[in-house]
Amino acid sequence: MSQTLTERIDAAIEFADLESAIPDAITDNLASNISLRPYQRTALERWLIYMDKYKARPKAPHLLFHMATGSGKTVLMAALILDLYRRGYRNFLFFVNSAQIIEKTKENFLNPASAKHLFAPSVRIDDKPVDIRAVDTFDAVNTNAINIHFTTIQGLHTRMQAPKENAVTIEDFRDYKVVMISDEAHHLNAETKSKDKLTKDEAKEKASWEGTVSEIFRQHPENMLLEFTATVDLSNDAIRAKYADKILYDYSLRQFREDGYSKDIELRQADLPPEARMMQAMVLSQYRRKVAESHGLHCKPVILMKSKTIKDSGDNEAAFTAMVAGLTGEALDALRAASEGDETLSRAFTFIMDERAMSGADFARELQGDFAPEKVVNVNNPKDLENRQIELNALEDRGNEIRVIFAVDKLNEGWDVLNLFDIVRLYDTRDGKANKVGKTTMAEAQLIGRGARYFPFIAPDQPDAAREKRKYDSAVDTPLRILEELHYHCSHNPKYIQDIRNALRETGMLDDTARTVRLRLKDSFKQTSLYVREYVWTNDRVRNPRDGVAGLDAYKIEGPFTYPNLMTGRVTEASAFGGGQLTLKPSSKEPVSRDFKLADFGRAILGFAMDANDFFHFANLRDYFPQLASSSQFVTSDTYLGGVIVSVRGLPDDLDNLTARQKLDIAQYVLHQIESGVKRESVEYIGTKDFKPYPIKDRFTDKVLKLRIEGETGQSWTESNVPGLDQIDLSGKDWHAYDDSYGTDQEKHFIKYIHDQEAWLRGVYDDFYLLRNEKAVKLYDFDTGRAFEPDFVLFLRKKDEEASTILQLFIEPKGDQLRPQDDWKQDFLEQVKTKARLETVFQGRDYTVLGLPFFNETGQTNTDFKAAFETEALDV
Repeated sequence: MSQTLTERIDAAIEFADLESAIPDAITDNLASNISLRPYQRTALERWLIYMDKYKARPKAPHLLFHMATGSGKTVLMAALILDLYRRGYRNFLFFVNSAQIIEKTKENFLNPASAKHLFAPSVRIDDKPVDIRAVDTFDAVNTNAINIHFTTIQGLHTRMQAPKENAVTIEDFRDYKVVMISDEAHHLNAETKSKDKLTKDEAKEKASWEGTVSEIFRQHPENMLLEFTATVDLSNDAIRAKYADKILYDYSLRQFREDGYSKDIELRQADLPPEARMMQAMVLSQYRRKVAESHGLHCKPVILMKSKTIKDSGDNEAAFTAMVAGLTGEALDALRAASEGDETLSRAFTFIMDERAMSGADFARELQGDFAPEKVVNVNNPKDLENRQIELNALEDRGNEIRVIFAVDKLNEGWDVLNLFDIVRLYDTRDGKANKVGKTTMAEAQLIGRGARYFPFIAPDQPDAAREKRKYDSAVDTPLRILEELHYHCSHNPKYIQDIRNALRETGMLDDTARTVRLRLKDSFKQTSLYVREYVWTNDRVRNPRDGVAGLDAYKIEGPFTYPNLMTGRVTEASAFGGGQLTLKPSSKEPVSRDFKLADFGRAILGFAMDANDFFHFANLRDYFPQLASSSQFVTSDTYLGGVIVSVRGLPDDLDNLTARQKLDIAQYVLHQIESGVKRESVEYIGTKDFKPYPIKDRFTDKVLKLRIEGETGQSWTESNVPGLDQIDLSGKDWHAYDDSYGTDQEKHFIKYIHDQEAWLRGVYDDFYLLRNEKAVKLYDFDTGRAFEPDFVLFLRKKDEEASTILQLFIEPKGDQLRPQDDWKQDFLEQVKTKARLETVFQGRDYTVLGLPFFNETGQTNTDFKAAFETEALDV
């Protein structure tokens, strides 16, 4: 079998060691709140390699980005549009299957006031402003703008078959090269699935949607077709053959979930009527809101009530409205009493009614206000849905108070909502047969996948953790974990539960390898003096004071800069009539390069250029250059702009007589380069060298972990395949603080290593304890403030007549496959010995804090670890 495009690109990258930096034209022109995720950067890097270095690339590429629901395909589309403009494309055709998605997409692409706007407020490419606009046709559009025609595939097909005035026609695609962007592109494959029938009737194929797209694509030799979908059916032979040479990047929903970018799915089955399930969901929704508020977070959770028919949906909405209107404290007390076996619901009532001291009656009144009829919407009317699409796409906005949505199937695609936390299935039918997933059940699973988009937040206890990734897989009993879960409420029907589990497994949203375990500290350890009275020392993260920054060279900014775009003065001429060829009148002189001192352009021009860029306003400059006294100093001093040289290429006469406009363009170009360099090299935070003590008993506690048992990470000590471990009973080892051990093979090898050193350690120390670090303590890299949670903390203690001596070691076992990206952690650990400052004698105890090189049982680095351990700990 021939290689797929994905395999060929992978081979090219590996064989030639190819990589492509993402250009500033992309990163600088996306909205400031967009930070490209690693997999999005990978997709862009593959695109750049394909466009610039893949020799087999056709002139008119047709590509598919097969990416998970919620992975940010529209962000990738925006990035590709920016890059294609840089490559000379100006006209873009964006088409989808559903009209309801069009207005939402326009809002994201065109409205700078939208919270989900994709582009920077001012887009500049090659240092020239670029407008982004919607157009009806590509005839007479602005050739310096990004021109996008938004349509449905149905509407596009109709206009191609029945052209009309002032609308896009087939000629538009013949006369202008166009980038066609297809969202939810799996809808284009209806004809491919049944191609054997259509070969008998070519006219019918040309009249199809898929045929229309193919015909448009063929109109110009430089057209492009870029498809995006999460659900292309690659199990179909015809579709798999169609896309074998077209899938540029494949990022599955399973990988998306495993990487932590989705909510976790919790199936909640209850043997209760629909009204009671709606009440449960309402209570849990309010619990989420209150947990968020108690942590200083804004989150307005949304519930989707899903019915089987439009009539049922209307009836269910009426029942919900009546239930809320008649809600009483007694009804909530009864629900609480009935929820004793429901850990999540019990926790919600405990938090709201006990910890927050709210009576049942007060809670009922609060729910009546938060779930009032004006905060409930039914979207089953297509026209009403289209009108409400922007509102439904902005459910996270502070001014949007919608809490409940009643729907049948109108929101199965194109709905970008992050704060959907509960889906309530208000019917009890199933369409699975012979253990096969039915069409309806698969649609429900896909809806769950859409609702599982992660709600981004910065956790107060983990301010450095990625806001768009799960943070509490290793501490699922943390209150904020409720913001990382999507609850799917359904009736108690074991056969349906099996069906939906199978469907979720197929889509990749259900992790069959996950299990929840409780990691307990031994009672004997909790009674030790170390646990009760001693301390663990860690550092903090603070904003970088940038004390040593005294000029541009601190950010590695060196000249001269090269300005690429000075007009040469050569002129083109063509007759306005008769269609004659363009002719070029050459200049008698050839372009040359000349160096200019930027400061020589004058204070007025440099001041204007700086005023036009917020980065160069004095208050902002002082953040990056604390020793800067004034804007005037920044302009004139040789350590700042006064020392900047720019090389400009142009005709000698033009260089002798630069206009004010040209000088301004050059100055703005150089300032943009300086801004990019400063931002690239600047460090916002640093880790303090001063370490502070925190009681061990406050940091190390019992933990509930969610682990994957696939491979090695979820195996307990007794389940491990590491040779020799079955001979070690951790429960009987007082130095091992926890009753069990879960983790990688390298982590278990390390525990075995400590076991093997037990005799040596007891010969030197009175006692020692090994503690697994599951979100207990965090360190911060001295240079950049990056957070790091070493896997283990080893406490070694010996007593003498005057004071106890306590040695605290941070240790990180690390597999070879993770070494390259984590080498900075090893460098930091080795710096702890020389850079960490602490009160060495604290409350009568002598403390020392050290970090050791990575432990790796099978790697070369273990020689370094063992040498350091023997020197620092065993004193041999």
